[in-house]
Amino acid sequence: MKLTRDQTQVLAAAAGLNIPEEDLESVTLRVSALLESMAQIEAELGAEMDAVEPVPPVFPREDFD
Repeated sequence: MKLTRDQTQVLAAAAGLNIPEEDLESVTLRVSALLESMAQIEAELGAEMDAVEPVPPVFPREDFD
């Protein structure tokens, strides 16, 4: 998925981020590449990925020594 600069700004704003104008092109290219890679992984492994439960992003509070 190739994003436009405007789409990148909208995504950043939704996450509460402000991307400086001088960095916008680089961020747009990187996010586009990430989304394209994720789409490729989904196409290749989608069924396998759907067969397992995701690990919840919960971190234990106690120390493990």
